[in-house]
Amino acid sequence: MGGFELLEHTADVGIRARGATLEEAFEQATLGLAEVLGAGRPGQGEVVAVEVTAPDPGALLVDWLNEVLWLHEVRGHAAVAAVRVERVSGGRAAGSVTFSSTDPPADGTLVKAVTYHRLRVGRDADGWLAEVYLDV
Repeated sequence: MGGFELLEHTADVGIRARGATLEEAFEQATLGLAEVLGAGRPGQGEVVAVEVTAPDPGALLVDWLNEVLWLHEVRGHAAVAAVRVERVSGGRAAGSVTFSSTDPPADGTLVKAVTYHRLRVGRDADGWLAEVYLDV
C-alpha cells in the first residue's frame, strides 16, 4: 500500500507518497526526500525528535520535510537511516528521524527547499496521498 515515486517537472522534483494512514504517507514522503538527496541509508544512527506545527496537513508536510532537510544539512549531510511519524493531527506533526553518517557520501541532488507548488495532501480510494515538489 505505502510507497513513493519521484515525479518529473521542468525545474523541480516531485514526490508522490502513499500510505494507509496520513502518518505513513508522511514517512514515505520523507523517504522520497532522502532518495532525491541520495541520503537514504537504512540502519542504525542518532534518533532525532521532529515536531512541527501548521494550520493544515499540506503545510504540515512542507514544514516537516523542510525540518528534515535542515537537520540533514546541519549534520553534515547525514544519511536518513529511518523515519517514524507518530502523529499528524490537530495542526501538529510529531515523530523522529534517525540520522547516520554518510559513508559513502550522499550522491544525490541538492535540494534548496520543499515548496507549496502543486502541493496536495488528502484521502483517495487507497488511503492517503501526498504530492509535494522540491526546489532543486
